[in-house]
Amino acid sequence: MKLGEILDRRGVMALLALLFVALFLFDIGGRTLSSPDEGRYVEIPREMVESGDYVLPRLNGILYFEKPPLFYWLEASAIKVFGISEWSMRLWPALLGLFGCWMTYAFGRHFYGRTAGVVSAGVLATTLLYYALARFIILDMAEAVFMTAALFAFLLSAEEKEERRALWWARAGHAAAALAVLSKGLIGVLLPGLVGLVWVVMLGRWSFVRRAFCPSGILIFLAIATPWHALAAMRNQDFLWFYFVHEHLLRFTTDVHRREGPLWYFVGVLAVGFLPWTGYLWNAVKEALPASWARRRERPVELFLILWAGVIFVFFSVSSSKLPPYILPIFPPLALLTGRLLAPRLEAMEKDDLPIGRIFFIGIFALLAIGVPVAYLTPIFAANEDVGPYLDIVAPFVIAMAAIFAALVIAAIVLPRRYGIGATVASVTLAGVLGWTGVSLVASAADPNSVKPVADVINTYRKPGEIVASYGTLFYDLPPYIDDKVLVVDNTGEFVFGMSQEDVSRYLTDSAQFAKMWNGEQRMYMVARTRYFRTWEAEGLARRMCIIKRTNRAVAAANYRVLDAEGRSICDPWYDHEGGSSQGTEGPRS
Repeated sequence: MKLGEILDRRGVMALLALLFVALFLFDIGGRTLSSPDEGRYVEIPREMVESGDYVLPRLNGILYFEKPPLFYWLEASAIKVFGISEWSMRLWPALLGLFGCWMTYAFGRHFYGRTAGVVSAGVLATTLLYYALARFIILDMAEAVFMTAALFAFLLSAEEKEERRALWWARAGHAAAALAVLSKGLIGVLLPGLVGLVWVVMLGRWSFVRRAFCPSGILIFLAIATPWHALAAMRNQDFLWFYFVHEHLLRFTTDVHRREGPLWYFVGVLAVGFLPWTGYLWNAVKEALPASWARRRERPVELFLILWAGVIFVFFSVSSSKLPPYILPIFPPLALLTGRLLAPRLEAMEKDDLPIGRIFFIGIFALLAIGVPVAYLTPIFAANEDVGPYLDIVAPFVIAMAAIFAALVIAAIVLPRRYGIGATVASVTLAGVLGWTGVSLVASAADPNSVKPVADVINTYRKPGEIVASYGTLFYDLPPYIDDKVLVVDNTGEFVFGMSQEDVSRYLTDSAQFAKMWNGEQRMYMVARTRYFRTWEAEGLARRMCIIKRTNRAVAAANYRVLDAEGRSICDPWYDHEGGSSQGTEGPRS
């Protein structure tokens, strides 16, 4: 029975859908919130729910206009329904990742058949960067998925022969572009527009311009994208300059955000991020290209997918601001091109005639099978204060992953001789599924970049209204874990704009003023990185100090003794530079 006949069975497709759901929801709550990104993008919606203000985003009580609000609104809905937890906050990225895979399947099925749709969706789901960002609380998955929806819709509109249906696809594209704008800014409409423009010019498809700029579509776009921008501008006079000039124009043209990188920066990101399918990209693009410039109109869909990936890749490569998630929108078209390449070969059960993809997979994952254990045993990791304490915990995962990679490499060497390209694709798919879920389990088991253990202790003993300070830096995951804003000491960070708009002394201070508060009558808590805590100790500004928790990342202290339920001090140690005076050493007076 051919693969296409198997996939035509409803039960098979239902099972595949369940497997996709299981892959994306697997262990999404296992890892604690990371800082800064996950902490930031949980705290902003938490404060929206707390204040009821869904127009002006605030981070730790301070105006934060760097990004538009759609992702905050989605996360706020999860908070309202499920409360704050690691799994509830990662639910929306996972669901959006699933939606992106479904769109890729539907588009691939429409143009290339069911098998190509399934393979394309499977490729997308098992690429490292896409899978990782579907498990991470940041804006990029939402922006990539809505941009993908816009580009799919515009291409379907361009290729649709029936005018009325084509207009509905165009309107859907405008709606999706508006949602992309509300996810991460003007690139949500700029990049789809740029891709479409280059495609129209190359093919001479000027008739599509009338559809793309249909008045009803433009009205839909404005109705969705405009209200929040207008409301924010009405409520803050500097919003338009900061949001459009500082966060859009200057981000692209200057290194104001200090995220610069070389022109070839995203070559490495793509090579690693598209694993384990990277080796197939060359053939996927090569086979999709028209035979000649004169015959370019024979492959409009393939040319659109290539331009989609190429234009966005070049756009971010020449930008002065670079981060790995930026090129996530090019993964769906590359997955489709890969699915288009592999599907007919899988249908025919051909021999593996794509040696570049197979050899690349064997080489990279053989290196991983050897390199992961070797790196694990390297003394530099054992000496690292963040990684070292977790080496014994992750040892079973390291051994298991190395064994799995070795077995799949052997399978990709031996089995294709008898079973053809199907054996290779199965090996590559399993490497993606088992490899990246294994990485997820390692991240859950060994997570040095979390302040949750410290926050748990503070939550146990803290009374309502007692201040928690973040000294020397902002632990972005601290506010969500204590369900409150913190006092940030000696670190303005991302708050420069907010400081210029209103009085933020409740949330920001310097070490001199903080010392006065610390030595005052009210009990308060402090969390500091170890090196900053040593500075605080050395300055000798604190009269009293009760150390309540130490981790590899941070130290937590209170300015009065903290007692457990039985009246015993939990301080380890307790410093009292007032000579042991009785007043205040047992805690503030009621």
